[in-house]
Amino acid sequence: MLQIESVSKRYSTKVLLDDASAHLRPNSRVGLVGPNGAGKTTLFRMILEEESPDKGSIRKRPRLRIGYLPQELETITGKTVLDAAHRDEYPQHEAKRILMGLGFSEIDFDRPVEKLSGGYRMRVALAHLLLSKPDVLMLDEPTNHLDKPTQRWLEKFLLDSDMTLLIISHDTAFLDRVVTHIWELRHHKIEEYRGNYSSFRELRSERDAQLKSSAARQSKEIARVQKFVDRFRYQANKASQVQSRIKQLEKVKLIEIQRDPKRVKFRFPLPSTSGRQVLELTGVSKRYGEKVVYETLDFSMERGQRVALVGENGAGKSTLLKMLAGVLPPDKGKRTVGHGVTLHYFAQHQAETLNPEHTILESLEEVTKHAEMNFLRGIAGAFLFSGLDQKKPIKSLSGGERNRVALARMLVEPANTLLLDEPTNHLDPASVDVLTDAMAEFPGTIVFISHDPTFLARIATRVVEIEDGRARNFIGDYEYYLWKKAQEFESIKETSEELGGTSRTKFSDPTHAMAQQVRTKAPAGDRRDLMKTQARLEKQVSRAESEIAETEAKVKTRDVELADPKLYEEFSKWNVLHQEQDALKRDLERLTARWESLSAELEEVKQKLGALS
Repeated sequence: MLQIESVSKRYSTKVLLDDASAHLRPNSRVGLVGPNGAGKTTLFRMILEEESPDKGSIRKRPRLRIGYLPQELETITGKTVLDAAHRDEYPQHEAKRILMGLGFSEIDFDRPVEKLSGGYRMRVALAHLLLSKPDVLMLDEPTNHLDKPTQRWLEKFLLDSDMTLLIISHDTAFLDRVVTHIWELRHHKIEEYRGNYSSFRELRSERDAQLKSSAARQSKEIARVQKFVDRFRYQANKASQVQSRIKQLEKVKLIEIQRDPKRVKFRFPLPSTSGRQVLELTGVSKRYGEKVVYETLDFSMERGQRVALVGENGAGKSTLLKMLAGVLPPDKGKRTVGHGVTLHYFAQHQAETLNPEHTILESLEEVTKHAEMNFLRGIAGAFLFSGLDQKKPIKSLSGGERNRVALARMLVEPANTLLLDEPTNHLDPASVDVLTDAMAEFPGTIVFISHDPTFLARIATRVVEIEDGRARNFIGDYEYYLWKKAQEFESIKETSEELGGTSRTKFSDPTHAMAQQVRTKAPAGDRRDLMKTQARLEKQVSRAESEIAETEAKVKTRDVELADPKLYEEFSKWNVLHQEQDALKRDLERLTARWESLSAELEEVKQKLGALS
């Protein structure tokens, strides 16, 4: 369908592709991966003939229809959601089916596209592409703004279709479920692998190991031959053998081991400490036109918490984060900022707010009045922008590189509270790992939104679920939140099965059966569920108490070690122990808060049981 033949492409001194080749086969689903700035989007543009290769060619099958979803969409004005999706060319019922699968309701069909958020504008464009049924569908980061139900719908749609797919995505779980091949942009070439992303990782590791082994064997053989040449070079009776080996060495094609570019590595600067109460919203309400997002919301957060806001798209997560940041005023209610609180807010489309004409260094200069240029160069270097790259204009950067600039701007001035809306969007997996490491070590307070389960699992110490204008607290990490939701689902399932089983065995009239269940069986069922919940909560409270006791013991032990005067002669050791002590105390605060929440929940269950007895 599409053949990339010996393509080379460079911008100024930066080489993106050098004699790169690949073949896109019919019905294949290919994931295009590589570090930010490696040239993934540029390759897409060359396939679309928006740019030309410096050398080589890209050949396509005659009359090949290509659909393309870019990272950044042009603004559509004067059209409703439904009109923009089907553009008067395709049946409306099919457009409605796809739009509803992408998270729209019938009420949304007549909404103007320009009034939608960036994520929903992307869905309208995606709906139009899916309706047009191209031969090849090219998607650039399609899952960035999709919640889990919508993403599952898209995955099923793509798997059921007969379209050939070429997808840029840093969502490795999405690639694992969808793709049949991987193209990796590495060392200016396109390396092809059969299988999903996990298979690609294994195969690449095997290839690298084999190449390293071959290079080692070659080096050893060259050294052996060179040793012979050096030893017998001036002996006449060995002259022919020496010359033979010299020619042998000249013909050897050296196996080169190319190093991958270094990863982003940084730490957030240490900020001043805030008061215990960081941010609070009291009696807050917010609506957009007729849509009520929050009627009366109370929300607060304390120092050291890392709060994940979760919930479906459109539930109001970004709205809540904006109100916490103070960039969106509530219609009613009060926002209170705690003592000594300093804020950094990273919006979902933060990279889009950068001045495209400014260079990377100029973009960093914008957010400070007193930082020295060498300091700014150091921050840019920490995000892999070095030398002449630091003078590149923002408009020439890829989506991932722009996100790195936006994140780098947060390091110029330290803040003790970070409010982050999808900070990992457009970042390659290696960069996500390092950002996660930096956030895990950050000593301040974080509130964030993310669809990345690994990121959520490593960072969150408290989860707040936004649904129907309410914020429900889960005092624990993301795994605790998932476990809690699974328990609730099982409880609902058991209750449904009990009701269904009784109606089948005892009654022929479903309505009569339901009424009878409410009168006679519900209290017993409630009692059983409450007793199960009580037993589970008692175990959790007991476990929390044990963890608190263990942590308190560790804190006391560390206090004794830190009290030793000799320790102050070894500053590096004292510093390590001191940091460990701070981490233990934060853990103790988190565990205590979780114990308090579980204890309150247990007491509530006991009261309900008492009322039933």
